[in-house]
Amino acid sequence: MSTRTADSPRPDVAGILERLRLAEAKLARQREQQTGMNESDRAAMRYLLERVDTEEVTPGMIARAVHLSPASGTALIDRLVARGLVVVGGHPRDRRKKLVRPFDRNVDPDHLDPLTTRLRTLADSLPTGEARVVASFLEEVLITVTRAGAAAT
Repeated sequence: MSTRTADSPRPDVAGILERLRLAEAKLARQREQQTGMNESDRAAMRYLLERVDTEEVTPGMIARAVHLSPASGTALIDRLVARGLVVVGGHPRDRRKKLVRPFDRNVDPDHLDPLTTRLRTLADSLPTGEARVVASFLEEVLITVTRAGAAAT
């Protein structure tokens, strides 16, 4: 990010946010048409694939990771099972628990969702001070969007 000087015009942050929202919505529609997976499905698969060798993943963990209610998380898991992307099985030591595993453990999350990979790279390139400012702003944007979504339901 460049440092703004006193004589440089103020960036149109609100305009950029609006263009970002429109571009994201268009991209989400295109990706769902191409792959049959919505953004929550893709985020759940990335979450699962990034933990496949290090953690036991439950349906509840996936629902929390993609910010869904338990009922919506169950529907998401059901969609992934129906598409043959994941299997749900019993826990080896706790009969009450279910574990979710990818059907193909060799799927690369970066190929499944290259946009997230690129965005993470961009975020990692920010100097720490600028990253704090951007993160604070984005947290406020997230709160605003979340509240607007909650008010709409």
